[in-house]
Amino acid sequence: MSRWAWVCLRVVVLAVSVLGLVHAPSWVEDAYRDRVTYERAPQCPADGPAGADCFEWVKGEVVDMGTRGCPGDGCPPEEQRLRVRYGQNTVWLTVKGSTYDAARRGTPADLRLWRGTVARVEVGGIATYYLPPAGGSLLWRLAGFWLLSGVAVCAAACFRRRSLAFTGSAWLLLTAPVVMIADTALLGTLGVVDVILAAILAVPGVIVSAVGLRKAQER
Repeated sequence: MSRWAWVCLRVVVLAVSVLGLVHAPSWVEDAYRDRVTYERAPQCPADGPAGADCFEWVKGEVVDMGTRGCPGDGCPPEEQRLRVRYGQNTVWLTVKGSTYDAARRGTPADLRLWRGTVARVEVGGIATYYLPPAGGSLLWRLAGFWLLSGVAVCAAACFRRRSLAFTGSAWLLLTAPVVMIADTALLGTLGVVDVILAAILAVPGVIVSAVGLRKAQER
């Protein structure tokens, strides 16, 4: 690719990423409001409408059990799943091992619903929790905001393809710790354990950044 074409490509990518960043704050804010509503939701009253902004507790029953995946090396880990019936609904739920071990066909199950979606299932006193759409949406949008920022930085500051490769790789590797810190900080639950875990997750990105900086200085 010629130098002129490379510059034009960077300008186009920069313009598109900046346009995305202009709209990103409101995009993230919508997901944040939904997440806060979920985190602060009360229990629904006994005669409350299903699907309202409150947690609905319902009784259910395990009607089937099974695993998905294959054991052994080179295979994805097995998913342990319970088929639970509550009211007129029947749903397959992936559960943690201890919840699966406590279940048998016909075992009662307690479910907590958020806007009609299962947010928690408890069998034999052992619960499995699920991140609702509100929570998943915030994580994905924070990741999108971070990655858009990275695209803008790379387009604006990476003049050589080698620097683009190192900067882009480091930015991508830092996505998980940055999103983790941002998510917990926004919800006011950031603690020492969160910082330590984020720091550990950030190590690969920091190493790639250091290597890239050293290569740039050598040139």
